[in-house]
Amino acid sequence: MATELCIKRLTWPAATIASAICLFIAYLAQSTAGAPVNSDGASNALQAWDMLHGNLLLHGWTMSDVSFYTTELPEYMLVETFRGLGPDVVHIAGALTYTLLVLLAAGLARGNARGAQGITRALIAAGIMLAPQLGSATHLLLLSPDHVGTGVPVLAAWLIADRGANSRWAPAATGLLLAWTAVADPITEIVAALPLAAVCAGRAYRMVVSKREPLAACRYELSLAVAAVLSWPAAALATWLIAANGGWTISPVRATFAESSAWLHNVTLTAQGLLQLFGADFTSLPVSHLALFAVFHLIGIGLVSWALCRTVRRFAAADLLAQVLTVAIAVNLAAYMFTVQAQNISTTREIAAVLPFGAVLAGRQLAGPLLAARLAPVMAGALAVYGGMLASNAVQPPLPAPAADLTVWLAEHDLTQGLAGYWQASSLTLDSRDTVQVRAVAANRGVLASQDYWEASRAWYDPAKHYADFIVSMGAARNWSDQTLVRQMEARAGRPAHVYRFGPYTIAVWHRNLLARLR
Repeated sequence: MATELCIKRLTWPAATIASAICLFIAYLAQSTAGAPVNSDGASNALQAWDMLHGNLLLHGWTMSDVSFYTTELPEYMLVETFRGLGPDVVHIAGALTYTLLVLLAAGLARGNARGAQGITRALIAAGIMLAPQLGSATHLLLLSPDHVGTGVPVLAAWLIADRGANSRWAPAATGLLLAWTAVADPITEIVAALPLAAVCAGRAYRMVVSKREPLAACRYELSLAVAAVLSWPAAALATWLIAANGGWTISPVRATFAESSAWLHNVTLTAQGLLQLFGADFTSLPVSHLALFAVFHLIGIGLVSWALCRTVRRFAAADLLAQVLTVAIAVNLAAYMFTVQAQNISTTREIAAVLPFGAVLAGRQLAGPLLAARLAPVMAGALAVYGGMLASNAVQPPLPAPAADLTVWLAEHDLTQGLAGYWQASSLTLDSRDTVQVRAVAANRGVLASQDYWEASRAWYDPAKHYADFIVSMGAARNWSDQTLVRQMEARAGRPAHVYRFGPYTIAVWHRNLLARLR
């Protein structure tokens, strides 16, 4: 009896660990095969490398509008501790992040349910997220940090709130984790802290005012609401203290409402983005197995839509987490559709949280009805197809780094410090494992200027410490003077001493330090 009980207790942890290993291997293979590392991910890897070498506060760094300081950067540091600096760091971290996201979604969907109910809940949530689509969805979900990883600590915070009901420590732990996450990504305040505070306040109001219950009956909800609200100033204070002590600063976020004339376009863009997130973007695919995979992913969208409608219809009777998830999805979508954040399909990252939130909601809300309708065999078949999709994605041949040959060529010609446009600079540096250091420059009113205002360190551009003598420009034009970056540097540093062409690149070399010529 004791042995059987021990086996039962170990079954779930063992299955979770085995699933985590299998998922990580598959997601790493798909990340490597489906999306080359660009300068966004490369910049994050360079930031983590700088932190590993003692610059823990990232002195002199200006980040993008998201710092990832308390979420992905520690993960990058851990990977780089064992792997060193290189493009594989971004792939490993991306696969690890998504694996954790799937497992947390499954665990949160399961909740306190046990037996067939608990397993079904977990499998519905994990199944919806199981097989990201090849192409742009792979880049969004399995590569560079961009709001996707924010879902990991957010789901962990909600897991604490869900499992620690009526405990004294759960609200404080939830609030601290939300504040920790908001330091890395301010969108946490909109898609996590705000929904939690609003729902808990509403539930407390209904208990006290509508049901005439004593205030003590809603102590847990009020504690969660206060913790969620306090996470905002706590995150702001931490960010201010970092900057006040010479640490990193963040670029401002454009957070204004869009013109009403853009709303229809934004709604259409949102719909396309949701198809991409859920792996169902079949609109641009030719008739092939990939298109069939995408169409099959409509099942996930259908389940989440059903769960949303079910929760909204019975909102007052829904449990706390179902209400929070529903409000969070609605707030995230509204904030995207009616602000200037919706620009093109690449900005789908702003609603990345809808995928795990929707998957968890579907698991918690639909397991009962599906089991009651005896649809377990149908769900098992759908899950098997999703698993086949993931396996098909994972066996695709890996993509080579697009500029790996260029970094070798530069090193062979003793060109180890130079300049390039943003999308070439940090990716070249990472491809070379920092042996060739290429820093980003941008055109500012026709004059080259250091790109120290976006994902860069000011120390890179100090001519007293560094000597950059070449520019890499994208496009092998017939005349080097047709290259914008080269032409603009010529106006300040004279004609280049040498001009080379390598594949799609033009490399112009001067016998002087170009950093001293930057504005």
